[in-house]
Amino acid sequence: MEQMDLVLVLIPLLIVLHIMFCYRAINTAAKIDNIKRYLWGTISLLLGPLGYYLYQNLLPLDALDPSE
Repeated sequence: MEQMDLVLVLIPLLIVLHIMFCYRAINTAAKIDNIKRYLWGTISLLLGPLGYYLYQNLLPLDALDPSE
């Protein structure tokens, strides 16, 4: 397999990964307002898992508790 073939496989997979983390950030059960929710989604779309978890660590823990 040539290097170009590998790149053509990895780029779509990375795009799908970023879209999945964006979808998860937008549809989260966290109690945050829509501006923060869409900011989280945008950062997740641009940076993928890194952006998702970086922004999640900035949120207060009581906003992330789904049991309430």
